[in-house]
Amino acid sequence: MATEMYCALPYFNPGGVRCAAKGDPPAPVPQPFHTHHKVFQNSTHATLQAVLGAEPLCSPTAPIRVSVLNGSDGRLVRMDLKRSDTVETLKKMFLQERGTPDLTSKLNLACNGKPALDHQTLAELQLNETAMFVTYQKCIGG
Repeated sequence: MATEMYCALPYFNPGGVRCAAKGDPPAPVPQPFHTHHKVFQNSTHATLQAVLGAEPLCSPTAPIRVSVLNGSDGRLVRMDLKRSDTVETLKKMFLQERGTPDLTSKLNLACNGKPALDHQTLAELQLNETAMFVTYQKCIGG
């Protein structure tokens, strides 16, 4: 009389299909996004070089559609400005829209996570055709 022996499995798995353990999936292997272009298929590094006489990415005279989000009440104010306008001009226009033009010195604006200074022009901030500024308050103390 023969006795059949089976090894004990930690879980019942009919059909012998290996199930993935529950939990986090395996970490994906990052794939470079530029492998479709034959110039970059065998490269590991690339550099950009400024070319004299190249056209700028955006026209210096093109208007910028600026949105200012008031962090206090969630109101969004949209306006069109020139690239040569300064952040101070933007503040004045925003406060005139709100009806409180005397608070220019107390208004703080941030763009792309950085504070925007009054003397900076919109061209210096390297903005696209549309830009979002957010008002914030400075906290003094520790």
